[in-house]
Amino acid sequence: MARARSRYDELHDRFDPIKTRKAGTRYERLTAMVLKALNNRDVVVHDARLRGDSDVKHQIDVRIQQDGVDRHIIVECKDFDIAGDKVGLDIVRSFRSVVEDTDADEAIIVTCNDFTEDARKYAKAKGIKLAVLRTFEPADMAGRIQKVVHTITIRGAVSVDVEMLAFSDAGAQASFARELTANGLGEVFGSDDPVFLVKGSERVQFNRFLTKAANADADAKGHPAGEWKMQLPADGWQLSVGNGPGIDFAGIVLGYTLVDESEVSEIVSDRIAELIVTDLGTADLIIFADQLERHQIRPDGEVL
Repeated sequence: MARARSRYDELHDRFDPIKTRKAGTRYERLTAMVLKALNNRDVVVHDARLRGDSDVKHQIDVRIQQDGVDRHIIVECKDFDIAGDKVGLDIVRSFRSVVEDTDADEAIIVTCNDFTEDARKYAKAKGIKLAVLRTFEPADMAGRIQKVVHTITIRGAVSVDVEMLAFSDAGAQASFARELTANGLGEVFGSDDPVFLVKGSERVQFNRFLTKAANADADAKGHPAGEWKMQLPADGWQLSVGNGPGIDFAGIVLGYTLVDESEVSEIVSDRIAELIVTDLGTADLIIFADQLERHQIRPDGEVL
């Protein structure tokens, strides 16, 4: 009769299929892959053998070497998915003897369910860390950012039209007309044409100056979207065409259309959450499929 497979057996074989029928092996390997994913600089080995002070070799589910030195962390893994049991005091007490014999710098017990109250008390007293590594459930998304909604509001003056360009005298108007003709321009000119408003050292292209003025008018008066008119006095500015001289003018009456539009876009991650780690003294950590895909376990047990 075939052995019942846990959810972690199935999950493991989606990423790194193996043939062994030994219960719990795949959960151990998943744990090793997760620990490697959480800190890629660590050397993580599954199913290590470690000789203790008693000269007895102990089977270690996962061994971690950190910081480039032989600071070893040993990990005990328990897949009780099918039984639904919690890790009890007897397991923690037994693991404690291995921790003492091997002089491990740190010890962790990982399971997919939970720990009994006595197991938690004993582990805390003996400095053994406890963690739960389980499948990610839809309820785990509660309170997490699932999508980012990005709203871009476009507000500005468009279709800025000069309804009247007033001159203080006919001579100035004639001079402006001559300058336009000399530069190959007519009465209608665009934002790329060499018509400017100048004042001291300032020199701004005519159409751009008017667009900026229209936007400032709309903001100052709090106009909603629509069509508006404004009067723009000369205020010391002069007209200039090309590299020609400054020409006095009295003011400008212009009309503009104010638009106020919003564009909404949604950014949703396509990453698939597979596992979640809790109880490690940090916020819950989600493990995604792409993190598991990046790691394989060599025949000697080292996680790549």
